[in-house]
Amino acid sequence: MLKNLVKNLSSIVPLSQAVLEAELLVEFISGYKKKDFILHPDLTLNKEQQDKLDSLLEKRLDERLPVQYIIGEACFMGEMFDVNPHVLIPRPETELLVEEVIKSAKNMSSPKILDIGTGSGAIAIMLKKLTDCSVVGSDISLPALETAKANAKKLGADVEFVCSNLFEEISGKFDIIVSNPPYIPQREKENLSAEVLREPSGALFTEDADGIEFYDKIISQAMSFLEDGGCLFFELGINQSMPVKSLFENRGFSDIKIVKDLSKTDRIISAKCSYNT
Repeated sequence: MLKNLVKNLSSIVPLSQAVLEAELLVEFISGYKKKDFILHPDLTLNKEQQDKLDSLLEKRLDERLPVQYIIGEACFMGEMFDVNPHVLIPRPETELLVEEVIKSAKNMSSPKILDIGTGSGAIAIMLKKLTDCSVVGSDISLPALETAKANAKKLGADVEFVCSNLFEEISGKFDIIVSNPPYIPQREKENLSAEVLREPSGALFTEDADGIEFYDKIISQAMSFLEDGGCLFFELGINQSMPVKSLFENRGFSDIKIVKDLSKTDRIISAKCSYNT
């Protein structure tokens, strides 16, 4: 059964991903995990389960709906988050963003953190669970915020959520502001997979040619919402570290730090706000 499923899925994704997706779909349908098939090679699905699996496979192959949307969940930092087409699917690269924020937060006393463009709430919720901080997550999308609130409740994270277009509805000051903003230029659409294009376009794409408009908008307003010595963190797109670094420099930020991901790509950038510079 798994072999046939993997064979079908490998027609649209690499083999390693096909194996993972097959396991996720079977577990979603039946509750069987990989170890169950290893211990019991003759394990099969009943007719109802098989019919449902066939239906989901058809949706995956024909509609190219990401498997995470099909099963309604995605793993992020060891926790399962509810996801749907209103929110981006949390990615491993974003775990590095959370890890870098945590390093900074641990040097502060009960910091206040703002997560702009919270989506599923993955960043905000994990920061709340892993640090001694208060967290606000904001998003312009009401359906995204409903998803984030459901995730916070499910995972026991006391996060405040606000519907806001960037800083419009935000009040007070924060020790840390973090964002994984839209950073893909529209012209890059033709290079993206069908699965990525099923995710919410407002969370992916920018209108400018270089994909830096949201970095610019956030950086230009952030000092009004950061405490003296507060930090601003971003996830970066490909080849965006130097343009974003320049935006920070032009606005008087200091201590600019760029962190590479496992593929040696510049992935995280942070900078400090100082009223005395």
